[in-house]
Amino acid sequence: MNHLRPLLDFPAFDSLMGGAFSQDWKDESSSANEVLSKALDGFPATRGALALELLDIRTICQETDVIHPLESIGSGFQPEVDADMSALGWVDYLVGRISELDAADA
Repeated sequence: MNHLRPLLDFPAFDSLMGGAFSQDWKDESSSANEVLSKALDGFPATRGALALELLDIRTICQETDVIHPLESIGSGFQPEVDADMSALGWVDYLVGRISELDAADA
């Protein structure tokens, strides 16, 4: 994947990372987990769409394919700084979080 191409093929991921994790997310929330709770808890359809995209991202993207678009969409979240993990590690974390929420809802 060309890392200069925006994540247009992944609108749910783009919405989460550019919207919920906007430039001022740290002013509005106490942690990344709080942001995720607001964005994902109680929204199974959103989680479903996001989960499919995350699996695609994990399959076709390399680290820079995720880092550069995060910067270009104006996300205020930097996985290396805010979650102490790589960008693809963050994708894996999101997959796990969604799986746990879906299991709890079942």
